[in-house]
Amino acid sequence: MAFFTAYIATIIFVFGTVIGSFLNVLIYRLPIGMDFKKGNSICTSCKHQLNWKDLFPLFSWIFLGGKCRYCKTKISPRYPIVEALNGTAYVLVYLFLCGGNGIEGLSLKLAGYMIMMSALIVVSWVDFEHQIIPDSMWIAIFVGGAFVVGDALLTGTFTKEWIISKVIGLFAVSGLFFLVALVTGGRAMGGGDIKLMAAVGFVLGWKAVLIALFMSALLGVLFSIGRKLVSKKEMKGVIPFGPFLAMASAICAFVGEMIFDAYLGLF
Repeated sequence: MAFFTAYIATIIFVFGTVIGSFLNVLIYRLPIGMDFKKGNSICTSCKHQLNWKDLFPLFSWIFLGGKCRYCKTKISPRYPIVEALNGTAYVLVYLFLCGGNGIEGLSLKLAGYMIMMSALIVVSWVDFEHQIIPDSMWIAIFVGGAFVVGDALLTGTFTKEWIISKVIGLFAVSGLFFLVALVTGGRAMGGGDIKLMAAVGFVLGWKAVLIALFMSALLGVLFSIGRKLVSKKEMKGVIPFGPFLAMASAICAFVGEMIFDAYLGLF
């Protein structure tokens, strides 16, 4: 069974890198309003249409030496990073959130969490580079949550307390963000952050999403300190909060409730 589970995990990783390649398309096209459903993949520098052999996740970037085959312009390392990150996230979901026990781990729940992880990766990059959170991403997370609820209904793990936790999670952080946005006139908190955390809270429940809030603040502080130490200059411009919310949410999908319960256990 262990060998079979490892075999399935390998397939899931490969599948995740393929989806990661599609995520790179979204990261490039969504902020500029380009239709991701139409047209072939192109080099973002010379606009040359890419051949099938240029599109193998991870391997094409490595074999091409990180450069475009046609114009020799350097290709951002973001592409293999997103592909590898998405594949790794899928495997972790399979192993730790869905049991990772052969085919028993293949479920609607797995699909739901995969959707959430992919959407969070897109949110991280797009918001960091363009300070926007596409509506399609928080909607995708809600769809992932519907898959998780559907899995609970099919497997008999659906309980009143479980769904109440998710409904409370829907408002636990997003409601706070909404109040902050209302008081500050939208200057301190964007609508994208509110909708993102509403969707994440629905998937994770109120305990994990609260931990995600505090963890995202910590990540933001650490990033700001690290950036200042590296640049040795005063930081300029706005640092978007979305990437830290997304990273913390992904982490808390695995350990959020455990951290919450461990904290309460201290008292």
